[in-house]
Amino acid sequence: MYGTLLVLTVVGAVFAVRYTADAESTPEELPQPARPFNPAPADPANVAASVRPHLIENLQVGTTKTGVMARGDITEQAVADPTEFAGHVSRLLEQNCLDTLTLTTPDGMRLNFWGFCFATIPEQTIYDFVRFAATEEADAVSFAKFPAQKGVQYAKLTWMDADSTGKDPRALKRTWNRLQRPEEIDRLTFYGYYPDEVVAMTNDAVDGKKTESSPAGEAFNEKWGLKR
Repeated sequence: MYGTLLVLTVVGAVFAVRYTADAESTPEELPQPARPFNPAPADPANVAASVRPHLIENLQVGTTKTGVMARGDITEQAVADPTEFAGHVSRLLEQNCLDTLTLTTPDGMRLNFWGFCFATIPEQTIYDFVRFAATEEADAVSFAKFPAQKGVQYAKLTWMDADSTGKDPRALKRTWNRLQRPEEIDRLTFYGYYPDEVVAMTNDAVDGKKTESSPAGEAFNEKWGLKR
């Protein structure tokens, strides 16, 4: 009996020594090296060289943290030949990391592209949207791509002074129904701003069509009891 206890005591002491030695010899866990942030491949000189001056003039380019920013004016020749213009812009987006592109027509309509780094909108879609917006006197057409959201693409048309179109809100919404949402656009939104009302329509690939309206100006103040 005494011999058995002695053996167990000795074995226990050996395991204790080994555990202590292993614990003391365990190397300190070092933090993993952080990978450096790779900036977007911005090449404003290439963008400037790629732009056709008979379609886009007064070009300004610069770099941002997410690519190249460019702005310019759409020429009268581009307005006269929208097919060539749409094709040129589509290729310009595809061949450059052009994160922000803002173009202005001779009559002041804005054409915006946001988030297109070596990605594009089809030529036909650009043509259809710009032609529709110009015909219906919209103030802005905007396309946006969200790479962090699996490349979701939105389009938006805005009428900042919808009253000037001569159409009431109901007539303007009927007009919006004529522009179909192309397959590559996940959400198409229209906004019309009237003196006393804001109307909107959304055509979503998942949720379908939805129209909304809310008071603005004096009507908004009256609804919420705000003083002028």
